[in-house]
Amino acid sequence: MNTSELNYFGQDILIAYLKERKCKSYKGFLDLHYDDLITSSSSFSNWKKMDNYWAFKFLREAESLGLDLNEKVKSERLGKWVKIYWEGIIKEHKKLIYISSPTSNTSSPDFTSKVASSTSDPASISKIHNLRKRQIIDYNENQMAKKNIRRQFTQSNDKVIQSAQVVQSKNENENEQEIDNLTNFDLTYHSLNPAKMWTLKSSGYYLKVIYEYAQNLPYESYLHSFIINDVDKEAESLFQEEEWEEIFSFNLQKVPKIDKSLTDLMKKYSITDLSLFQKIIFEPFLPANILYSNKEHFDLNYIHLAYSIIHTLWENEDFTLDSSRLEGWYQHNIWSPIIDPIFHNSKINLVRGEGDRLEIGGIEAGRKWEGKNGRKYLRDSLKLGKMLRDMLVQLIKECNGDEQIIRKLQTVGMLHSANRFQLITMDIPNGYICRIKRFDIQEVAGQINNPPLAFVIKDILRAKAIMMQTLELVQEKKSNLNDLDDFDDNGKEVNRSEQYTTHQTITLSETHKTPSRNFKQSL
Repeated sequence: MNTSELNYFGQDILIAYLKERKCKSYKGFLDLHYDDLITSSSSFSNWKKMDNYWAFKFLREAESLGLDLNEKVKSERLGKWVKIYWEGIIKEHKKLIYISSPTSNTSSPDFTSKVASSTSDPASISKIHNLRKRQIIDYNENQMAKKNIRRQFTQSNDKVIQSAQVVQSKNENENEQEIDNLTNFDLTYHSLNPAKMWTLKSSGYYLKVIYEYAQNLPYESYLHSFIINDVDKEAESLFQEEEWEEIFSFNLQKVPKIDKSLTDLMKKYSITDLSLFQKIIFEPFLPANILYSNKEHFDLNYIHLAYSIIHTLWENEDFTLDSSRLEGWYQHNIWSPIIDPIFHNSKINLVRGEGDRLEIGGIEAGRKWEGKNGRKYLRDSLKLGKMLRDMLVQLIKECNGDEQIIRKLQTVGMLHSANRFQLITMDIPNGYICRIKRFDIQEVAGQINNPPLAFVIKDILRAKAIMMQTLELVQEKKSNLNDLDDFDDNGKEVNRSEQYTTHQTITLSETHKTPSRNFKQSL
């Protein structure tokens, strides 16, 4: 390959290795070209970034040659040798820079901010210039990885070298952070099994369009975590109308139905006359001669309790829900009394703060409601979406990746800002894609049932029902008594090893970390 055709240092030896070697491996390439990698200066400050960078290059070049080495590379990189290898590279490279110094002063080993003296030995100057050129080459490549810019590799002249020698450490750290963010996203995509990716039936259109679009975004998006959000207009624009409909109809989980006895009670309480409401709220909510049963009537009791608590606010004629109220006020006077009691008869513990157990739902709160395009709402929505995906990652591990189970799993989010409430669910309909469904935004009114409180309560009841379904699925997987049998019903021995190897499983990658970049107010 001609030098002028190179896009980054080492591309020629990497392609040659993949073409010529019969037995191809990431470790084999690194071991073979240890010396080459020592001399290739990078702006990476730790071994993980070095490994991410070269693993991505290895997988990308392999893919361009029609080679599927994703699983092999993923397995290789789990070994302890990876850290030892790259730390050795970094250590040897630092020695190389120091030896190449024209002044060999132990108090100043870093020469990136020094210009070579005209009295220095020509051979030493030549070595410094060569190092400078490689630093610039790698830096440009990192920028290409960051912005997906396809540039021609060119030799840098001395003038360019000298102008690049003074670099602020702050800028270097920012560049490293951005490079790390993007290469991790690229590596995540290339580590996925193409055979398990979602292909749309309506058009056969491969969902790698999500990756190709997201890698060029200058801001963080749901798509960086392979999450499709049902109100994301930019994501919707990537697909045809029938494709978008398929994405949000395929393997769709049914919304739990609320028992008629519960909706009837909410309708009864949904009146706007305060004096009439005060009369009704103190009447028994059970028919005459029916004894209360916690198992049968808990949800009725919860509805009565929720209305009774909010009623104490409605009774105050001067009561308003305005922007002067703090987030803590809404938390303690509205949301905690309405949300927390619904879980008192279940195995679900609502913990405000970080929990150390299996999580199946989350709440994100805010003080002020600025509308669906408000900065706070958008930030909290993205944060909650990533939180729900993290929960799915853990749930999948609990279910040992059993695809029959995980396609039914849902995590639940409750987003409330001031007196607004929105229910959010996330599932994994196909492939590696997580899908967000948003329910309508509801409101706890400052004046009695204007709008009705019933819509908020109904969505909270739905949230509990979905969480209970997910919990049952996980427990069902853990307590499958059929796993005890060594023989089937016909007396034939069950081959456990064969069962496990043929079992359809899937895993999700870790959720994309929030990068250091500007936030865009757009869903």
